[in-house]
Amino acid sequence: MKMGLRTMQTPVRMKPTQQPKCSECRTKFAPRRPLQTVCSLDCAIKQARKMSEKKARALAKVERAAIKVRKEKLKTLSAWLSEAKTAVQQSRRLEELSKGRGCMSCGRSQAEVMAGDWRPGGYWDGGHFLGKGAYPELALEPKNIWLQCKSCNGGSGKYARKGLTVNQSFKSRLIEQEGQALVDWLEGPHEPKRYRIDDLRTIKNEHNAISNKLKGLK
Repeated sequence: MKMGLRTMQTPVRMKPTQQPKCSECRTKFAPRRPLQTVCSLDCAIKQARKMSEKKARALAKVERAAIKVRKEKLKTLSAWLSEAKTAVQQSRRLEELSKGRGCMSCGRSQAEVMAGDWRPGGYWDGGHFLGKGAYPELALEPKNIWLQCKSCNGGSGKYARKGLTVNQSFKSRLIEQEGQALVDWLEGPHEPKRYRIDDLRTIKNEHNAISNKLKGLK
C-alpha cells in the first residue's frame, strides 16, 4: 500500500500592520477602535476645537456675504453712481501713473510731486477735465479723467502755467499730449446718461479689476 506524498506548503508571511498617523499631532499610534484618527484625548479635544473654530469662521463668512447682499439691495442709484465714479477715477489714476506721466495741469513729474509734502489720500488724483457736476454725462468717461496732483485737483493755481488758471493749464496740456480732436469731442454736445444699477455695477467691477491688475504690477 503506497503512501501518498504530503504536499509541502510555504507558510504565508503576514505583513506587519502599519500604524496610522494621528490626524492632529502626526505621530504614529496603535488604534484601539475602528476608524480612530487621533492618538489621545488631548488630540481629540484640540481637533474638536479647530473644527468648531472652522465652522464658526465659515458661518461668519456666510453672514457677511448675506449682509453685503442686503446692503446692496438697499443701496440707492446715487450711491452706486458714486462708487462707480470712484472706481473709474482710481483706475485712470493708476493707468497714468503706470505710464510714468505727470500732472496734466501743472506738468510736474511724478518725482517732482512726490518730493513735496505728503497729503492725506496720497499725492495724486484722477481729475476730471470737464467737471462731473457741470458735465454729469462725462463723469464716468475715462477720456475725461487724467492724472492730477492733489494741489491742482484741489483748485490751487500755485503750479499752473504763468497767466493761466488750473483748468486752462489742464486744457493746454491735454491738447499738447492727446490732440485737439479729443478736446473738441469732450467739449462737444453729449446725450444725457441714464444709468441703471446694473450698468453702474458693471462699470465699477470692470474698473476695479483694472485697478487690481495694475496694483499687482507694482
